[in-house]
Amino acid sequence: MKSHHFIAVILVFMFIGVSSGNAQQTAEQLYQSALYKEEIEGELDAAIKIYEKIIKQYPENRPVSAKSLLHSGICKERLGMKEAQKSYELVVRDYTDQSDIVAQAKVRLAVLGNPPDKKGFVTRRILQDATGVEGRLTSDGRYITGLNLEKGDVYQFDINSGQKSVIKNTGPWREIEQESMFQVLSPDGKQIVYDSYTKDWDPQLIIRNLDGSEIRALFSDKDSVFYPFDWSSDLKLLVGLLGNNNSFSLSLISTTDGSVRVLMDIPSGLFMFEKASFSPDGKFVAFSYVRDSDPPNGDIFLVTSDGRNEIVVAGHPSEDQLIGWTPDGKNLLFRSDRSGTWDIWSVRITNGRQQGDPELLKKDFGYYPEVCGIAPDGSFYYRVSTPSGGLYNGTVDLETGKILTSPSKVATRYTGPPASLLWSPDGRYLVYLSQRGGIGPGKSILTIRSVSTGGEKVLSPDLRFVNQISWAPDGHSIIALGITGKESAIFRIDIETSAITKLAGQAKFNPHLSPDGKTLVFLKGGVMLITKLDLETGKESEIIKSAFSYDISPDGKEAVFSSKDVIKTIPLSGGEPKVLCSGLAQNYRLKWTGDGRNIIARAISNYDNEPSKIWRIAVQDGNSLQLDISVPKMISFALNPDNKNFVYSVSEESKSELWVMENFLPK
Repeated sequence: MKSHHFIAVILVFMFIGVSSGNAQQTAEQLYQSALYKEEIEGELDAAIKIYEKIIKQYPENRPVSAKSLLHSGICKERLGMKEAQKSYELVVRDYTDQSDIVAQAKVRLAVLGNPPDKKGFVTRRILQDATGVEGRLTSDGRYITGLNLEKGDVYQFDINSGQKSVIKNTGPWREIEQESMFQVLSPDGKQIVYDSYTKDWDPQLIIRNLDGSEIRALFSDKDSVFYPFDWSSDLKLLVGLLGNNNSFSLSLISTTDGSVRVLMDIPSGLFMFEKASFSPDGKFVAFSYVRDSDPPNGDIFLVTSDGRNEIVVAGHPSEDQLIGWTPDGKNLLFRSDRSGTWDIWSVRITNGRQQGDPELLKKDFGYYPEVCGIAPDGSFYYRVSTPSGGLYNGTVDLETGKILTSPSKVATRYTGPPASLLWSPDGRYLVYLSQRGGIGPGKSILTIRSVSTGGEKVLSPDLRFVNQISWAPDGHSIIALGITGKESAIFRIDIETSAITKLAGQAKFNPHLSPDGKTLVFLKGGVMLITKLDLETGKESEIIKSAFSYDISPDGKEAVFSSKDVIKTIPLSGGEPKVLCSGLAQNYRLKWTGDGRNIIARAISNYDNEPSKIWRIAVQDGNSLQLDISVPKMISFALNPDNKNFVYSVSEESKSELWVMENFLPK
């Protein structure tokens, strides 16, 4: 997992409209705070106290009380307390109306009664500082190798010697490549494949040697995109998702000629699909995704490499996530919350069929550790990272670009740098994502901060993931890309109640709502077109092709966007684009000022340590002025509608460790 990225007075932690204590918090708010203590901060004793408070104060809220009692037991179990069993027994006895929670408690009781025999099982830390160790374990178990998106270099870590090295990229590398979402190392550790875009932002799939030589576009189609997940052991095929017209198919692509063969349709969005993996003999493909059910759940599937005989593996009304095959191809490993915590399980596969019940291999492994791979001897390598960074506030003279008040660090509720900083239209509130990363609990926490009090309110929409946020013009809701248990879509999130309203379906990104609330402007996935949607009629109108970052004017009449190094505006009603300026940078993050007179353009650099460059660009004549704000590792920047106060977040060195588990695979 990669790390991500006001006043000189320490601000008090508090929720907006809520006292500093917990007395006025709802049961669900208390439960979420306890869950964060348990799963993110690891403060189990503190979590137990909150869970027990919920059980005592909110007995009438049986769903939350049942979950609290279950998690109180889980915390006690992790602390080695015998009282854990009593908690599970009380769940089974007193909450018969909460069937899902009771089922989890029964699994925990079964585990306590029959602990797995792990003679010789060892967990050890290999590196206390695993900075630069990213990617996938080679099939021979010798290296962990990954593509660095800044320059296209390949980072390599030698397991035996403990040495880190860099394979320099001698081939071409463009800033567009930084937008790549999926990179997959070949089993022999000699090639890498990744999704990318052409100079006109048409999707393509790139394959090359580690040093950048013999680079070629394996697949390119302006109307389709291919996201790779795994190579076959003979290096002849890739398995991945083929996206076309807002639908996805599990597909194979030839590494020789780029020909595509569709295996089966996937009734789920891109972000609901978790992984796909060839069996070592190449006869089967295992994959997992969250599918539409009641309640939605994640399942693991197995299909022959010709797309036939699909079966569900280790089916259970929980969330299961595929990890991969054991080196001998006899078992599938998966991560599951079926016991109430995220554990590693194994299920035996023979001739494409499940044999027996799943076996628990490692309790409390967690949701966030990044699995690097399994060596031929069964050693299981993974990384654990803790983000570091912060939020800063200052003031600037927008006319001269000079700093008026030097930036100072602002205390925030959660560790790590907040992302997607945005001021409300009236400048009274700041919204941001308190955590950023994968999809799941504790990620992308939507937080609203009061300028006057410094209090933070954490929204709790019924979404697994929130990203690409913007304010609704009325300042009462947030427009966001969100993921439910079954789909990716655009939602309106009420800032008072956290209630969600679906505005549009999948394959739509970077949403903005017009001032009258009748038109949604977004970036159409794959083809990268600024598009507007009439929310009353459902009619879509394509405006123009754009890079990923764009914004609409406060009056909703124009959009600002970039193409290569050129920044332009265009009427949303139609017409020709107007060039504002060019040559400042190759990639930008763009935002209109609250008065509509200027554009704030922040350069996106290839290099983490390169100081930020931010310009004020006049909409009327395109004159640009660089602001005197130069900060390395900047993640996000936002100028208040008063055109004076600003905030930014930075990523600092994160703690990252490399671990291995040995002698834990099933015999």
